[in-house]
Amino acid sequence: MICPDCRQGVMTENREAIRYSESGLPNLVLKDVSVRKCPECGHRLVSIPDLAGLHRCIAVNLVNKPERLMRPEITFLRKSLGWSKADCARKLHVRPEQVSRWESNVSPVPMQVQNELLLRALVALGQQVENYQDHLEEIATVEPAQSRIVAMRHVRKGWETLLKEVA
Repeated sequence: MICPDCRQGVMTENREAIRYSESGLPNLVLKDVSVRKCPECGHRLVSIPDLAGLHRCIAVNLVNKPERLMRPEITFLRKSLGWSKADCARKLHVRPEQVSRWESNVSPVPMQVQNELLLRALVALGQQVENYQDHLEEIATVEPAQSRIVAMRHVRKGWETLLKEVA
């Protein structure tokens, strides 16, 4: 494949670990992803297979994490439902400003536990997250902690989590 930028170099393909910052989640790394690179100009083309499956896998991990959700995780789950902030406010019966505060770095206000559980349940029901109800009592009972999904990889059946840790 010829480089689409410089039109001179022949792209080489490697499997790499990449930081998936486009998700809005800090520290999310995808392992063994196809990356094509032009030796002439350095242009990179990253190919992420089954993007919908990846986002579902991320949502499953967030819904099932025992710690409280962090601001970027709330945003990710809201967006996974296809909701704007106004949609989310309407569905959770809060004012739109409240949703902005839950997701904001400027004047953050923690999401109330009942709203967090409802958001998780809505994502679980909308996405059919497996085993959510089996440990509902344990979810969102620990103070917020940055949960780091260290690595994920695409396999024949979809995306799987390789390693998680709490920073």
